[in-house]
Formats: sequence, C-alpha cells, structure tokens
Amino acid sequence: MKTIQKTFALTALVCSCQLAYAQNEINSKTKEDSIERISVTGTAQSRYVIKESSSLTGFPLDFLELPRVVNIIPEQLILDQKITDLSEALRNTPGVSLGDGFGGTNDDFLIRGFRRNTVYRDGFRRATNFKTNLSNVEYTQVVKGPASITYGQVEPGGLVDIATKKPLAEKRFAGEARVGSFNDQFALLDWSTPINDSAAIRVVGSIQDAESFRDFSDIDRDTLSISGTFDLAPSTRLNLSYEYRDESRPLDRGTITVPTPDGRAVLNEVLDIPLSTRFGEQYEVFESNFNFFDATLEQELGDNWNLRFSTAYEVSSANDLQARPLAVAIFDADGPISEDGFIEFQSPADISANINEGLTGVFDDPTDQVFLIRRTDGNQNADVDVLYLNAIVTGEVQTGNITHKIAIGGSYRDFERKDNFVNSANSDGLPAAFGFSGIPLFDVSNPVYGNLPTDLNTGDFARRTFSSEDYGFFINDYIVLTDDLGVLIGGRLDSVKSGFNDGVTAFTNGETTGTDLKLDSISEFSPQVAVNYKMTSNSSLFASYSESFAPNTDTANTEVSNSKQFDPEDSEQIELGVKAEFFGGRLQSSVSIYNIEKTNVLSTEDGITTLRDGQTSEGIEFSISGQPTEGMNIIAGYAYTDAEIEVDGVTGNKPRNVADNTFNLWASYEFQKGSLEGLGIGGGYFFVDDRFGNDANSYTLDSYGLVDLSLWYTLATPGLGEDGTMRFQLAVKNLLDEEYYSASGGDLRINIGTPRSVFASVSFAF
Repeated sequence: MKTIQKTFALTALVCSCQLAYAQNEINSKTKEDSIERISVTGTAQSRYVIKESSSLTGFPLDFLELPRVVNIIPEQLILDQKITDLSEALRNTPGVSLGDGFGGTNDDFLIRGFRRNTVYRDGFRRATNFKTNLSNVEYTQVVKGPASITYGQVEPGGLVDIATKKPLAEKRFAGEARVGSFNDQFALLDWSTPINDSAAIRVVGSIQDAESFRDFSDIDRDTLSISGTFDLAPSTRLNLSYEYRDESRPLDRGTITVPTPDGRAVLNEVLDIPLSTRFGEQYEVFESNFNFFDATLEQELGDNWNLRFSTAYEVSSANDLQARPLAVAIFDADGPISEDGFIEFQSPADISANINEGLTGVFDDPTDQVFLIRRTDGNQNADVDVLYLNAIVTGEVQTGNITHKIAIGGSYRDFERKDNFVNSANSDGLPAAFGFSGIPLFDVSNPVYGNLPTDLNTGDFARRTFSSEDYGFFINDYIVLTDDLGVLIGGRLDSVKSGFNDGVTAFTNGETTGTDLKLDSISEFSPQVAVNYKMTSNSSLFASYSESFAPNTDTANTEVSNSKQFDPEDSEQIELGVKAEFFGGRLQSSVSIYNIEKTNVLSTEDGITTLRDGQTSEGIEFSISGQPTEGMNIIAGYAYTDAEIEVDGVTGNKPRNVADNTFNLWASYEFQKGSLEGLGIGGGYFFVDDRFGNDANSYTLDSYGLVDLSLWYTLATPGLGEDGTMRFQLAVKNLLDEEYYSASGGDLRINIGTPRSVFASVSFAF
C-alpha cells in the first residue's frame, strides 16, 4: 500500500509538470510541423559515449589530449545493467574494489589500493555519506590518481565524481517501472522541457521499496531532483538545482570470522549457517534525510574567457542503531555456558577463568559453540550543515605559436556535524544479581533476538561537534607547444583548520575533563606536471607527476602546542600511459602504469603520536570502451594492484580489501535494422581476486567472478510521440549463483554477496 501511495504521488507530481509541457507543446506545434522528423527505433548510441573531461584541469580536454586516466560510466550502461547504486556501477572500472560501507549503508571503495568513502557531486565534496542512488546521475567519473589540483583534499588512489542530470534542450519524458527478486520494486520518472527560448526545467523522481536475501531487511528510498537553466542574457546563464532523498535501509554487518588452528576463517565456511541469518537485530536501521541546493552562474567574458561561480548548501540528518559485535567467544561442546547464553560457574571465583576460556577459544571441532559479545550503540540525531563556494575562470592566451589553455580557480567549504553517540552495556552472559549486565551472549547457531536494550535516551549522552573550514586556490596551464605536443603545469595551495568537541562538560579538581580540540590552520601545496605527445592521429603517449594531501585532524601535536596540527598526509604519483582510439574514434582504450607513495600517516609508538610512512601502491591498468560497430557497445578493464602498508606492526602487509587482480567486461549488441530491430542482449563478467580481510593479513576472502545477463526489446510507439519508444527488459545478476564475500570491515564484519537475482522492467521515452 505504501508503495502504491508513493507511486501515485510521484505520478501526480510529474503529471502536474506535464500541464506546462502540454501548453508549451501547443505553442510550438506550428513550428515543429515544418521540421522534418527522423524516427529512430532502439537506443540512441550517443548515450554510451562521453568524449571530454574537465575534472583534472578545469577546462575540457578530449580523450587523447588529457595526460591522465579518467574512466567514465555513462547512464545508458547503468540502465542496461539494471544498476541502482553507485557501488555496483563501480564494477565497470578497473582497479576498484569495495569496502564494507558501514554495514552496507554507504559508499565505500578503494581505488588503486587506497580507501575512499567520500563521493563528489558536480565537483563538490559531499559531506553526507550514503549509498548514492543513480536516478539523477548523467554519468560517473572515476578519476585515477591524486586529484588535489582541482578537488582539494583527497586520497591518492583517486576519487568518484557524479555528474547530475541537467535540463535538456529538447522536450523529453521518460520513465521506468521495475520489479525484482526479494520483493524489489522501483519506479522512475524523468521529465525535461524548455519553458521558452531562454529557460528549461527538469524533474527526476524515483521510489524504491525492497527487501533482501538477508533476514528482516527492508529498504525504503525516495528521491526527487529539480533543476532549471535560465539564460539571463546572451552571455549569462544561471543553473539552479535541488535534490532531496529520504532513505531507510538495514545496517547489516554480515557474518564474522573465527580463530582456527590454521588462522581465522569465515564462520559460514566452517559451520552450516544460512547466508540469510543475521547476527544483529531488527532495530538495526540507518535512516537518512538529505537536501542539497546549488546555484551556478556562467558568464562569458569575451575573447574565449569564461567565468563560472557555484555555491551550494547541504543539510542532512541521520540516525543509526546497531547491535555491534565486540568479541567472539568459543566454547567446547561441554564448555561452561548454558543453551541460553549465560556463563556457568560454581562460585564467583570461577567467572574470570570461564570467560577467558571462551575469549581465547579456537574453533577446532564442528561441535564447538560460537557466541558473540555485543552491545547496542549508534549515532543519533546526526545533523550535517555544509556551505560550498567554487569559482573558476578559464580561457586561452596565444604567445606566438604557442597556445595556453588556462584555468584559475578557488574553493571554500565550511562543514559542521553534530551527533549523540549512544551505547548500552556489553552483553556479558552474567547475572545482574552479581552486578553484571544480565544480558546473554548471542548464539550464532541458534540465534535468539531481542535481548539487547534499545531504549537509549540521547539526553544521557554528550552531543559531539565536528567542524572544519578549508579553502584553496589553483592554476592550471595546458601549453599546446605543437599540434602533437602538450604540457600541463599546475599547482594548488590549500588551507585547512578543524575542531572537535566531545560535549563533555564535567569538571575534576577544577579542570575540564572533556575534549575541546581547536586545531590551527595548516597549508599545503600540491603540484601537477604532465606531458602529452600525440604519436599518430589516433594515439598518444603521456607521462605525469601529481601530488595530493589529506589533513591529519584526529589529534594535536602536543609536543608543540595543544592547537598545533600535524603535517598533512602527503602523496605523490608517477604515471606513464598510452591512449588510442579506433573505429573513427568510437572505441577508446588506455594502458597505464603508476607508482604511488603516501607519507605522514599518524601512528602511535610507545604511547606517543608520530608521523610515519603510510602505504605504497604500484600497478598497471588497461581499459577499453566504446562502439566498435553500430549497435555494439563494450566496456572492459583489467588492473593489477600491488599495494603495501608501511606502518609499524603491519609493515610489508597488504591493505585489507585490495585485490591484486580485477577484471571487468560488459558487451552488448542491439540490432539496428531488419526484423530484429530494437532487440538487444548484453552480458558481463566481473572478477575480483583474493583479498586479505584485515591489515594483519591473518585471513583471506576468496576470489569470485560474477556473470550477469540482460535482454531487452525496444520498439517505436508513435502513440507516445513521433520519437516515442518503449523498452521491455529482463536482467539476471549473478547468473551462476556464486557464493562470495564482497568486503571486510574487520574480523567481525564480513559482507555477504547477493545471490542470483532477476529483474524485469518496462520503460518509455518520448
């Protein structure tokens, strides 16, 4: 019933927009009658290709000019693969592996071996992290390597920047209704129209109501995006947009690992426990509400110079509560623990030894009993407010026979987050009569739910405040020395200051016991130098050196002062690569090798915080994408990643979740003529190699390969309009039903991969 109501509301919203559409249709009917129309059946092939990128320069450079690697995932590929979330879309990019994503509630990924859980939205570093819905995304850019030059503080492996949908020059109304496995129901409406010769609007809305193969899991997500483009003058344009999303999804920590004589092992591989079984509780839900407003003014300054000024405001709220696993206890079949999870003892003097028996136990027999020590905790009333300002001036300068493409820009970001971290007592399996919690341990083989407390009053817990303020200025100069040779030189200066208050105001002996950390600002310069040589008309060779930084904001360098900030993490990359285009530029390919070094990572030695080398990563990547023939589309990639930790205690180990080898392939073909015109088929294979589950490298998650298949039929529907089409599609994900573990969040948080799932959809566009 709830889904029906939401569908009705969404339909009503777009239908109201259709009133304006109809009026505009009447006004333009006479003009359109004089224009020759060409009817196309099938998917417009232009929807698979994006030729240029300005992400690393500030001005557009085409594929062969750009001396770096940027992988682009177009919207049509997302539709063909029936993808809803960003994490799944990133399978189409080599060198990307997944993190656990806070129990599957947000985006979490590693690029070239470095973890990144922040997503950029139209160039803004979004503060609120959640599972990005792709309903309002035109395409996704995966920038490889350090990108501080235009983005500010980033991890050195790269970043993900989504480009949202903007109003179209022509009228378009599209929609989709989808159903799938695990009661997945999804609906989308996308409407764009010019209002007059100088203005256009676009409205995109979606709803999703789904369950999961995991027990007591329900996903409820609503999104609405409104954007407008207004030409205020022949040389002035204003772009406005607003995005709203409201979501509730389970915070599911997956399964756990247990110690065995041969090292740690995933529990489901040593005990017959269904993959659907959760070790959490029904109340484990992440709820979020997100609002994002942005305005961009574009001004032509004349003589090939342009100004672009953007401002945005983000406000969000979230609540999460989880049954956090703290430790695993293993007892022999006749061990000192009852069936209901309480430690057995003859006298209080036995308690410590009996508990220690479980905590030091090793799973070495199928009859062993496995229990979890848990507690309830979470972030309540988490409120985020962020103000963004971006400005950039671009243009060209001619000095003799040399052309300079120049971008000069700056950015400002003011961030604040407040929350209450709440937590209950730990379950200890000991009676309250003896002064313990009275909460039993959790039996993973015979789970009993509902024993952990949930009535935690936020007023009993301190309200924490996190804040930061940063700004930066950059300049890029792409020097066209000859028709074949270009040099990119740039640099960025950033300044960052941050603070943290734990909300504690208690006093002891006249002194405050709480933390009120206010770090002084610190500055960092990040250069970029690259050379691009066009070897032939369809191939180029490039070499680049780039740096990035990320501030160390967790603690002060108290050896200097209580407000002195440690030097930021520094990273540098050297990259060499070759790019080529085939079939008249319709197919693009690149091969690159790189070496990344990260230093100034905070580490603790003998109780003293210090800076140490952090991590290195080197590897090779290959990617290919495009349309070798009409109707055929392909995107494929391979990456070898050799990442190594350099922090004491785990020096020489590999970071968790980083696969040595990843491979992705998706190919599709849609008949362009004949009796099968409009019929399309697509298939993909996505391989992820073995990964270590922790930085100690004490266990591995096995490699896996997923096979997906999609079949669709697109037909002309003149009743919807002269260019109207409808598409009927059936998609199968994980066709071979492979059991796999997609990521680790630690020894007690192992994500379980989704089994085979089937989706059917009907979509239209005119």
